[in-house]
Amino acid sequence: MGADGAAQGPGRRLAAVLRHRPGTDIGAQVHARAPSRRARRRARVHQRGIALVLVLWIIALLTIMALGLTTTQRTETALTRNQIDAARFRAHAQSALALTALNLLSTPMEATDPGAVWLPNGAPRALSIDGVELTVTLSNEASRIDLNAATQDQLATLIELAQGEQGFDASRRDALADAIVDWRDEDNLTQLNGAEDDDYDAAGLPYGAGDGPFNSVEELRQVLGMTRELYQRMAQHLTVHNATGRVEERFAAPEVLAAIQGIALEDAVDMVTRRDQPLFEDSQQTQFGDRGGPLYRVRVSSANAGGGRHMEALLLIERGGPSSYEVLWRRFGLLAPASDPTAAAAAGR
Repeated sequence: MGADGAAQGPGRRLAAVLRHRPGTDIGAQVHARAPSRRARRRARVHQRGIALVLVLWIIALLTIMALGLTTTQRTETALTRNQIDAARFRAHAQSALALTALNLLSTPMEATDPGAVWLPNGAPRALSIDGVELTVTLSNEASRIDLNAATQDQLATLIELAQGEQGFDASRRDALADAIVDWRDEDNLTQLNGAEDDDYDAAGLPYGAGDGPFNSVEELRQVLGMTRELYQRMAQHLTVHNATGRVEERFAAPEVLAAIQGIALEDAVDMVTRRDQPLFEDSQQTQFGDRGGPLYRVRVSSANAGGGRHMEALLLIERGGPSSYEVLWRRFGLLAPASDPTAAAAAGR
């Protein structure tokens, strides 16, 4: 009895405490201490959601890294291919220069096939080297107009032909011709429609007129009023390396003949057509006894090397000298010469 009373003492005391707390349910307290089955299910779903988000983030990160590595690899591959194509074109262009020099150094005989003789008249010629199709354009440097000796009328004619019939603007033509004259003279006196230092400053340019001879044809692009299209069409008819002081008309382009002779372009085209005809009507032999020189402009183009590559060089051909030929300068990555709309229209008539 005493032992039972001792054993039941705590239970009685707990029951007494609970009785003194109104509204207390023992079962409710037991369930409150242990999470319900629904709560445990919610906890597991929440943990699975967090794990799924983490996995998705990891997959996205790995995908970004993979794309970055792929893009880097493609970029490096493209750069490498571009370098290889550039080196290959340089080698082919050098071979084309050597073949051009060899052709110019050779002396054609009467039995020589006219097609094997390269005339420096600016006509494009197809050439295949190591399976690569090249286009070689050969011109006599003395057949171009000297930019430092051209008159205002000659410059105005070249500008007018470069503008074309659709874009002809007389005031713009005269202004640009006078600006070219003002660029190369040493004084500060402005031509009637020209431009000197004050005009360049008013146009917001950080330089003024050159006040000296042109050092290169490319310097023409700095003249006030010159555009990219006009320059591309004019540059192929100009030079600063004609020390003879005269234009070699035997291989000059129609635009050059029209400028120096003051004739219409159509008449100049007819002159060139008759000039390049065979000596006799029943013969295929052309007149190529003397091809001028000693300076020749060579342009090599390739259409199947990364979208088109271009090289231009100035050759010095000297017979009996220490070197058969010398490359005075060469430039790569040039823009393709723009076609002259007026010349194309005249040639098609």
